[in-house]
This record gives sequence, C-alpha cells and structure tokens, in this order.
Amino acid sequence: MKEPIRDRPVELVAVINSFNRRELLQRALASLTQALRQAPFGSAVVIFEAGSNDGSKEFLNAWHEQNPGDHLIVITPPDDRSSFADGVNTGCAAALTQFPDCQWLLLYETDNWLKDAEPLCKAISLLKVQTQLAATGFTVKQYNGRFFGYGMRFPSFLSLALGQNLSFRWSLDIPNNSALRTTDSIRWRTCDAVFTSPLVIRREAWEQTGGFDAKTFPFSDSDLDWAWRCAKLGWRMAVILSESVIHDNLEQPSAWIFTKIVFDF
Repeated sequence: MKEPIRDRPVELVAVINSFNRRELLQRALASLTQALRQAPFGSAVVIFEAGSNDGSKEFLNAWHEQNPGDHLIVITPPDDRSSFADGVNTGCAAALTQFPDCQWLLLYETDNWLKDAEPLCKAISLLKVQTQLAATGFTVKQYNGRFFGYGMRFPSFLSLALGQNLSFRWSLDIPNNSALRTTDSIRWRTCDAVFTSPLVIRREAWEQTGGFDAKTFPFSDSDLDWAWRCAKLGWRMAVILSESVIHDNLEQPSAWIFTKIVFDF
C-alpha cells in the first residue's frame, strides 16, 4: 500500500458541513481520508462544525490528533451564521486561505462515501482538459445499489408555477443530459445543475461566482442557484459515470431541516 502523500502542496481541499450526524460523519470521513491518502496529489479536509451536540466535535478532535497527515481543520460558525450555504462558503474560504496552492474544492457531505480515489482523479483530469467546466459530479447510488439522483435541469416557468412536488411527480426536473462523451477513458456528460453530493469545483469558477448565495438560499437550492449563476457566466457542469460513489443518508434526515430551519426561522 502506498504511503500517504504528506509533503506535496495541497491541490484539493474537501469541505464538509457537519451537524448532528456523527454516525454518518464517521463513515464519510473514513472513506474520504482513505481515498485522499492514496491520491497522487496533496489534499486537506475542512469541516464546518455547525454546533453539534451528539459527540461529533469530540470525534473530530480525536481524529485530528490521531491523523495529522490528513490536514484536518475544524471551523465553527462565524457570527451565528450556521446555515448549510454559510457552512460551504465559510469552509471554502478557509480552504483557500489556509492552502493557497489549492486548485480544486471538493464539496462532500456526511451522507457521501467513496470506494477509492479514482473518481477524484478522474474529476481533476477532466477539469484540466475541459476548461469550460466549472465543476463535475458523479453518478451516485445508495448502499443497496439503487440509483440516486445526481442533478436536474434548470426550472422552467411551468415547473416554477406548479411547485416542487408536482414538478417531481411529473418528472419536470429530471436532468437534461447531453450525449455521453469520452475523454481519456472518462465517460461523462453535461447537465444544467449537478448536486453537491459530492462535487469537484474549479477554484476559478468558485471565486468568480462568489460561492453560494447564503442570504437567498441558506438551506436548499443553493447548488441549483450556483449552477445557474455559473451558466450565466459561460461555465458548464459535468457528471462522470462512476460506480464508486455513494449518496445515502441511511434514512437519517438532515438535522438542519428540523433544527436550523424550524427554530432559526
């Protein structure tokens, strides 16, 4: 087994939002760091800890002490700004400040899991060649092998009028995929918006857009809005066909839904 790469400049930083999902966090972080340790580039992990009271903080502190080579940094909400979009923005800002050589941001959630480093290597290779791409995600599945959604088309006037429930029921939001392409053996296509579960982002595109609009979209649709703003600037979104990426919350809903949204608003 290859030794972890510890002395190379950090080119990719994973950013994770964490709030009261310790069990998922443990699984997600273990798979992520195992993949990054074997990747052919320097990496780091920034975790936005939004005030968990389920032992997540203690778990992260222990991980930091026991695994210094992972370059794990834990940050807390500034000025009570602890929404999902705030977490992503704050985490990305910390990543780019702490690691000036970073070229790629990986938005990775506690309900994600990676089999190995291959998806990340493919994403970086594709982004280097296809310079019009702001970001690329992956086809994802659940642990039971069932397909899980990776993106959607931009809302039409009809879908906006009908609302999310009816649009979903009538499949008005299914991805508007382009034809499959192959670049250096990487099979991929474009669609309007690729979800952040996970998503590898080009630093230039993130800085040009200013990140998520946390004021207008603090908890939901922040990635859809970001994709829309990228498209207005001429960027495209890609999704890579993969069998190595999981998106599955194991029926544990986001604590943001029940705590942050309900009680903060």
